[in-house]
Amino acid sequence: MELTQEGLARRSGVSLPSLRKFEQQGAISLEALLKLLMVVGGLENLVKALEPDTTPFSSIDEVLKTETEKTTRKRGSRK
Repeated sequence: MELTQEGLARRSGVSLPSLRKFEQQGAISLEALLKLLMVVGGLENLVKALEPDTTPFSSIDEVLKTETEKTTRKRGSRK
């Protein structure tokens, strides 16, 4: 894209020091990362990667049944 750090910072709205820190240390806020991805065109890939493949449940009843089965409590023994 032939953008300088200054150009990318200006177009994305991310401060230049934040951009430099991200490039050097890998530390950045989620908001700043999303802004950068919007400029360089990677936001769609991130959204696609976060989508679940399939939904394991077809109804709320299945979800509630699974939650009920998992929450079986046992009392601890006294010594």
